[in-house]
Amino acid sequence: MKFGKAYTIINALFLVLNLGVLTPTLEAMSGSVPRGSILKLILKENLSTKTNKEGDPFTAELAEDVGISGNTMLDKGATVEGMISRMEGAKRLGGLKGKASIVLRFDRIRSQGREVPMVASLVSVHDPVDASKQPDKVKDEGEVQAKTDGKDMATKGAIGVAAGTVLGAIFGNVSRGLLLGSIGGAVAILAPRGNDVTLSQGTGLQVRLDRDLELR
Repeated sequence: MKFGKAYTIINALFLVLNLGVLTPTLEAMSGSVPRGSILKLILKENLSTKTNKEGDPFTAELAEDVGISGNTMLDKGATVEGMISRMEGAKRLGGLKGKASIVLRFDRIRSQGREVPMVASLVSVHDPVDASKQPDKVKDEGEVQAKTDGKDMATKGAIGVAAGTVLGAIFGNVSRGLLLGSIGGAVAILAPRGNDVTLSQGTGLQVRLDRDLELR
């Protein structure tokens, strides 16, 4: 009887250990990126309250892989498609003291041959960085020091493949001159009074998933 109890206990422990190992795998196999996840995007075109209109489409790409429990769910470079859902020019928005505004809606993401609907809210906007200038130093506050000499570049070594450095520089500081506000319950990008909202190609956008992203 003692042997039977010991056998039962060993089986129970084995089951618990296996569940612990399988849980991350099962989460990855579930094929979803959970609500609340932050995605870093790079805008692929110029958007402006001066030249664009409501309903205009736009595209962005995923700046880095999105993984869960060590498994890649979305690949870097995946395309995000959306549209300008609301826009006001610099001189037409009296309710906000003349501030121009633009609201971006994120509709779907294309990854590994799949097109998946998405619902996300903008969290922050970040100024683009010119990778051709090969910034090699990033201050604590996120500003890029572009000045470089040959010795410094040779010492640091990573400048030739500075994708990570550039990415860190983009998302290291929030865009100057732009604020996030709320218009009709939507997250809007606001410009200083009298100025237009201008988002250049290469602008960094951080968005938060408002629903699970189902990849099945």
